[in-house]
Amino acid sequence: MTVEATQPRVDSMSMVRDGIARIQHGVARRLKLGLCLKSTRYGLCRDLALSLEKPSAKIPIAVRPLQDRDLAALFSFDIAPDDLGEKAELASRRSFIDKGARRGFVAIDTRSDTPCYVQWLFGAGDNDFIRRLGGFPALEAQQALLENAYTPPKYRGLGIMSAAMALIAERATDIDARHVLTFVGVDNIASLKGCQRAGFNPQMLHHRTILGFGLITQDRFENLRDDDPRRTAKF
Repeated sequence: MTVEATQPRVDSMSMVRDGIARIQHGVARRLKLGLCLKSTRYGLCRDLALSLEKPSAKIPIAVRPLQDRDLAALFSFDIAPDDLGEKAELASRRSFIDKGARRGFVAIDTRSDTPCYVQWLFGAGDNDFIRRLGGFPALEAQQALLENAYTPPKYRGLGIMSAAMALIAERATDIDARHVLTFVGVDNIASLKGCQRAGFNPQMLHHRTILGFGLITQDRFENLRDDDPRRTAKF
């Protein structure tokens, strides 16, 4: 059964561990935000009407919808006690699912049928959910959004992100979308390179200002002009 039909199940111990990680992450995040924090992300876009030489991963992969049984392979593995960053990453993904995220897709290591990457695809019909998430523009007709990518540690460094993103983005045609958006911090060069290999290029900027330890958040989206050199920049 896919995520579209039911919410994934998690065992009670996982829920406890996730809850602790979320509290730790939440406190640390609030303190880190401080009185005023500004950040900028690129909004990258892929036009599915344009041809793309799809990137290849270093292992054979295939893409299919996320299923309940995939969660253990994606999120249940040993983490060093002091690796709060990885714990927060896992807690964030589980929270995302708990909020009702649907239309998740996984890349599968076809040698073992093991999930090795996950990402969610949203369309204009998901704008209410997107609004509740915050930090994203409302999608127009024929637009889709790819969000919350995650690769388990043992599969990192194998070029899976680019190859999987390229394939998952094409599933947007199933929801009548032609343009697929994704957002990446302007200083996250590794992810920007990966997105570009998957056919995504800068289209807009997302400016965010957070005030009072996260009590007030202001978002502004700026479309890049057609002649802006950042539209064709190579990362």
